[in-house]
Amino acid sequence: MHRTFRSFSRPAGHRLRWLGLVALFFLAQACASPPEKAEPDPTGIPVPEGNWLRGDLHLHTTHSDGEDPVDIVTALAEYLEDPVFLDAHPEYRGNGLDFIAITDHRTVAVGDDPDFRSDRLVLLLGEEFGGPGHAGRIGIKTHVPHDPHGTGASLDTYQAAVDAAHAEGGIFSMNHPFNQKNPFPWDIRNHDAVEVWNAGWALISAPFTQENLDEWEATRGPISPTFRRAVAEPAGGASMQALVLYEAQLSRGIHVALVGGSDRHTGLPVGFPTTWVLAPSNDEAGVLGGIRSRHTFVSRTPASTQVLMTVQVAGRSYLQGDAVPVPAAGLDVTLGLRVGRGEGGRLQLVCGVGVPTDEVLQNAPLGEVVFEEAVTGSEMQSFVVREVRPGDWCYPRVFDPLITPGLTAEEADSVREAAAGAAVTGEGKYALLAKLVLKLVDPFALLFNGSLCDPETWHPDILHCMPPDNNGMATFFVPDRYDRALNVLTENGLPTDWSMGAVASAVLFVSE
Repeated sequence: MHRTFRSFSRPAGHRLRWLGLVALFFLAQACASPPEKAEPDPTGIPVPEGNWLRGDLHLHTTHSDGEDPVDIVTALAEYLEDPVFLDAHPEYRGNGLDFIAITDHRTVAVGDDPDFRSDRLVLLLGEEFGGPGHAGRIGIKTHVPHDPHGTGASLDTYQAAVDAAHAEGGIFSMNHPFNQKNPFPWDIRNHDAVEVWNAGWALISAPFTQENLDEWEATRGPISPTFRRAVAEPAGGASMQALVLYEAQLSRGIHVALVGGSDRHTGLPVGFPTTWVLAPSNDEAGVLGGIRSRHTFVSRTPASTQVLMTVQVAGRSYLQGDAVPVPAAGLDVTLGLRVGRGEGGRLQLVCGVGVPTDEVLQNAPLGEVVFEEAVTGSEMQSFVVREVRPGDWCYPRVFDPLITPGLTAEEADSVREAAAGAAVTGEGKYALLAKLVLKLVDPFALLFNGSLCDPETWHPDILHCMPPDNNGMATFFVPDRYDRALNVLTENGLPTDWSMGAVASAVLFVSE
């Protein structure tokens, strides 16, 4: 029987036509930066050591259906460290991006683009493979077709894409697995990651239903058992179904990294959400190695809430994402949970157990919140003692408050309006978000003419245009209060009082 208790806790210190598409892309992945100037946080991560790198694993350029060429996309990633930007947003000092992956649809042409370069960023060549069912093949040089014979994609072609990525030293990540137009029900089991956070948490909001599943099976064949299990839990929307998919994979011993990506095509900044990787080195090999090791977490922005986990077992220490050996009889382990920049949020530890077969999985419980605590400071650490056995798993997550302290009643109502719009996004359902865009862009002409961007016009309560994007539509950085709205947690299609703040890869306990 599992038992859990706290030893102690301490505080420490895409392109729609016209306005609908604009709304999806300007708000779909909003940025995050408090409207008021925040104090600089040069650490960028609440740990005293470790080479944690921040990046975006899902970006598109004019080599497929992105609006901007690769040099503008790269410049946008670098702009978070521009002196003009930092003067307005000092909280980003030391909190810029370290890597980006260009993953254009079904092509690696960007690898031959002379503008695919950066003096500061680690650039990863990839492609977004497939359809229906998208995946990020990252750290590769060769395009692999998903329908090589023109007879339709199949599980065999998807498996071949995984194997080809690994043969080149790259990784394979399931992208936005519950996007209704491009879900990922393929039964792949040797992938490296699951993109649980695509754009804003609420913006792929409509869940994948049993009706959707039946349609897939009638036209394309069997569904992955782990995908089927997640379809059974639609209440939290498509992003939460992706997290349930991750839990179902863990329960079947499929241990991969959690990652996120902006899926940027136009209008949105780079790096929202942010994937953090504990990298052995500051290069492509380091980033890919960190992901393969599952040493990752995803945060809402590069400068927002972070969460880390360690596990102490018999005098040895392990990190989030590790496979931790324990005896068959089980033993008590100590899980250390550390949260940075999450004040006012809720820290949760979610744990589950292994199941013996795919059939048993369909009716088995998955993740259970075994520990929850209010985040009471800018940095907080808690410890949980739990009896575990081989097959068990645990991961931490943090919910941010939807409404930040200090907002006026009118400002708070505006955030709730944005959250209500985000909570009902879907095909053709962008009216509320479009309304918000109209209120927050000044001058309105910026929407379609990025060359008009002038940082002198920035105001804390509106969307900030980003000067590197002078190509067609502008790119906007969104105040933190509205970024929280785009990442609101939903329940049965309704917004709650919480936003997804951060979520980390799980530890899996294995036989020693």
